Amino acid sequence: MKGKILYVSDRPSMGADMLMKNLGDTFEVLRARSSDEVNHVPEIVFVNLAGLESPEHLKRFSESKIFLLGTQAELDGSEIACSGKFVRPFNAKEVREHLLGLSQAPAEEQKTILLVDDDAVMIRTLREGLSTSYKVIPANSGVNALKILERTRPDLILLDYEMPEMTGPEVLATLRAKDGTKDIPVMFLTAKNDLGSISLIEALKPDGHMLKTLPLREIKGIIQKFFDGSIREKG
Repeated sequence: MKGKILYVSDRPSMGADMLMKNLGDTFEVLRARSSDEVNHVPEIVFVNLAGLESPEHLKRFSESKIFLLGTQAELDGSEIACSGKFVRPFNAKEVREHLLGLSQAPAEEQKTILLVDDDAVMIRTLREGLSTSYKVIPANSGVNALKILERTRPDLILLDYEMPEMTGPEVLATLRAKDGTKDIPVMFLTAKNDLGSISLIEALKPDGHMLKTLPLREIKGIIQKFFDGSIREKG
């Protein structure tokens, strides 16, 4: 059975349309406008930025892997959180190989990470980097994260320590107070590395913490070590 792709495009676009046609040999490609109601959203969604009319509607695809299609200028100017970007002119072979590489590990074997941060750039950077190995669900606030947790149980929560309205420590306290979420591992993301700040974080007894300024490969390494069982900082 072919894997399914949802192709979101608000107007005809020769390059992107041809790419989807070429991918049709390997995947079942479903097409929709950004404003359309979609009953079933596949794991993979391609969004054509050319003429995109309703980017706010893409939020309903937050649990899918979103790939953006566009010119370099369109990709650079987009604030849509995504798992990857492909620049015109599109290379169908390269895109197909990338997608097949994602499918090598069955979705049910992938760990799920809830990424909570009010910084859109941080969410986009980490989601793109981590989605090659994990299923990443983004949340731009603590309130949104708690709503997501009502229907999803991730294997790990990456939680921004400093956020407006509801801080990281407040989110952690809420999670620990509920039977359904108290055992979900939480690792803090922080921009501060001074002893005072680290002491405050460690006093909350999270399952770990990481500097936001770490290179992506180091962040991925820490997460992998955590899942491998070699990191357990909670006391």
